[in-house]
Amino acid sequence: MVLKHDTSIPLHQQLSDSLRRDIETGKYAPGQKIPTELELHQLYQVSRVTVRSALDSLVKSGLLIRRRGKGTFVAQSRMSRSITHDISFSDMCLQSGMVPGARTIKSVIEAASDDDLRELELTPPAQVVVLERIRYANSVPVCIEIHRMPERYLFLLEENLNNASLQKAIAAHNISWVGYGKTIKLVYAPYDIAKYLSVSQGYPLISIQAVSFDDQGPAHRVTQLVVGDRLELHTT
Repeated sequence: MVLKHDTSIPLHQQLSDSLRRDIETGKYAPGQKIPTELELHQLYQVSRVTVRSALDSLVKSGLLIRRRGKGTFVAQSRMSRSITHDISFSDMCLQSGMVPGARTIKSVIEAASDDDLRELELTPPAQVVVLERIRYANSVPVCIEIHRMPERYLFLLEENLNNASLQKAIAAHNISWVGYGKTIKLVYAPYDIAKYLSVSQGYPLISIQAVSFDDQGPAHRVTQLVVGDRLELHTT
């Protein structure tokens, strides 16, 4: 396949448009790995610089995502979440037509931080239950969840929360959480988070922080670090 050199349209734009058409027509499906830079260089007979520029534009537009050490993939459809209503990650996936998944990477009890003491209204010295999980949509890592809870949630350390709903786990103990307010901001992935999410260090993430309550008071601090191009937020 050869691009046109006798036109005012830059080669990188022609290549970008060609790849965009291939994605829109289903030649490359959501989640599918596209050819490497070298393969595209050989296929389209353009320089590696041209290929890289075309891919960069498609990454910036959200059509492609790069996964460190794995290659470049067609982006999955974005999930949609209301910031005015509480919804679990699992339910958010299902509403978006995706299959939810989870892998626990930390399950411990540790000394409460200053933020734990303040937001969970604990008296020092206190300890908190800490759960950290990678959340997947259609087997693609989308989010890191960091949960911090008072010691009355020690029972969660005995639960197998891989590919399971935390909300259902607490509901099985006749507990429900009600959240009040969220803090949303842009952050950039440090090395360890980037590795878990298969993105490059410094990749933009949406940080969503919230505190929930049970019938005994403040019960749950959560921070969700979501890959920035995998989620759209709305207020309705």
